[in-house]
Amino acid sequence: MTFLLVLALLTQDKPRTIVLKGGQVVTMTPADVENGTVVIEGGKIRRVGTDVEVPAGAEVIELPKGSMVLPGFIDLHSHLGSAFEVEESTEASTPRVKAVEAFTSRHPDVQAALGSGVTSVALAPGNGNVIGGRVGVIKLNGARYDRALFRDSVALKVSLGGEALRRDREPTSHGGALRLLRDLLKEPADEIKGLPLFVHANTAGEIESALDLAAAFKLPLVLLHAREAARPGAPRLAGLTVGFGPLTPNDPRELLEAPAALARAGAKLAFVSDAPATSEEQLRVTAGFAVKYGLDRQEALRAMTVTPAAALGLAREIGTIEAGKDADLVAWSGDPLSLTSSVELVIVNGTIVYRKQEKP
Repeated sequence: MTFLLVLALLTQDKPRTIVLKGGQVVTMTPADVENGTVVIEGGKIRRVGTDVEVPAGAEVIELPKGSMVLPGFIDLHSHLGSAFEVEESTEASTPRVKAVEAFTSRHPDVQAALGSGVTSVALAPGNGNVIGGRVGVIKLNGARYDRALFRDSVALKVSLGGEALRRDREPTSHGGALRLLRDLLKEPADEIKGLPLFVHANTAGEIESALDLAAAFKLPLVLLHAREAARPGAPRLAGLTVGFGPLTPNDPRELLEAPAALARAGAKLAFVSDAPATSEEQLRVTAGFAVKYGLDRQEALRAMTVTPAAALGLAREIGTIEAGKDADLVAWSGDPLSLTSSVELVIVNGTIVYRKQEKP
């Protein structure tokens, strides 16, 4: 049987009462619900359970047998809908830049991403500036920018990689980059004061410098990419959030095994797509590869839900299926970590933004 993917952009309507019935509700809390029911009202999750009263007048959606309902996935580092507009190439320090201001809600990549199971993305400046600017969060609700914007500033993006060092501007060395960062953080402007550092760092030396900076200025730290973090001699990352990925079939085994190694070392994993370098679909592909190469299945799901929500300071709103949280839910045909499963339905803020419909 063939199917046609159809976008259902209903964002002009007020969120209505929706009830999802059937399937396994993977809440990302200690208690999953078999053959569960989720009641959504006013854009929020109101009730979750097996014996739940259906409100009068609700739209009841009966899910097919074998379906799984999960929180919408969260991409911790993306440039979705803002390609080539994510950094200011003439300056090395642009702390006032907001990555979300480069976002185009009607970009084709944004529309395509709606069917990937991702409902929130952290939009970040690129890696080409030592101080790239502020990370914000967009919800993929199919709406214009002002309705898609969730948070405009949740972190400060910093790059300690070689991409930020150029011959035609300062700094031209790793030491110069660290001096620039220390100068900024000693007397930060009000708009960046206290923001967590999201630091692009790949090598052991870059990771060590990031840890030193965060400790010196007592700032929360999230490492991005950190591709050498699991190698012998790399700093210990127990308790630290690492935004890892994206993984592809062409990556060496050492890299494919890195998420499992980081988890064993006590790091908190969150996966990233780096869209449009890869598509938002690559988020769950990365999770699938990580599981194949040793990562616990539940940890892989946490790396797309609970952990990124916490790293972005949004754990009270998104990341789990619990009463009172934002109704950002995805119904899958089966296990989302199996690449044979597909997205059946996407709900963001209580509104259906995507359906998979059978071709007439």
